[in-house]
Amino acid sequence: MMAQSASTAGGRRLAIGFAMLFVLMSLFAFVWGGVVTAGVRERAVIADRQLRSTAWRMLCVAAATGEWPSDLSSTATVACDALPAGDGRWPASPDQACAGGLEPWHRDWMVVVSTDPTGVGAPRLSAGGKATGLGTLETVNGWIEAFHQAHFAGKTAPTAQ
Repeated sequence: MMAQSASTAGGRRLAIGFAMLFVLMSLFAFVWGGVVTAGVRERAVIADRQLRSTAWRMLCVAAATGEWPSDLSSTATVACDALPAGDGRWPASPDQACAGGLEPWHRDWMVVVSTDPTGVGAPRLSAGGKATGLGTLETVNGWIEAFHQAHFAGKTAPTAQ
């Protein structure tokens, strides 16, 4: 009888040990998931600001020169305070494009520009596979497409590379 109760006590200790290990591993996974999610959200905010700033500068260059910039570094020094009216299809000011002000351009940004191979369509922005805020890519590409349709429709215009 004594041997049976000793093995039951040992089994209980083993079960409690496994339960505690499971709880600790679950807590670790929960905390780690929160850290990873916070990092992704932080990078998404940065990507959004970069995308919005790049789109605004590209629109400024296109409005000033009549063509899309061929190199994003050429947009680094672009300064314009307003764009031709677009009836809300694109932002009219830098503050509408990027609340809190535009980000200073840097060559290490995660913004990627894709061009239309025919040279007729508008360029498209992406974050190179990185996370962005909900709707940001659609918004900035919508601005560029609307501006392109209003100013370059039917023309072959050089596009960003």
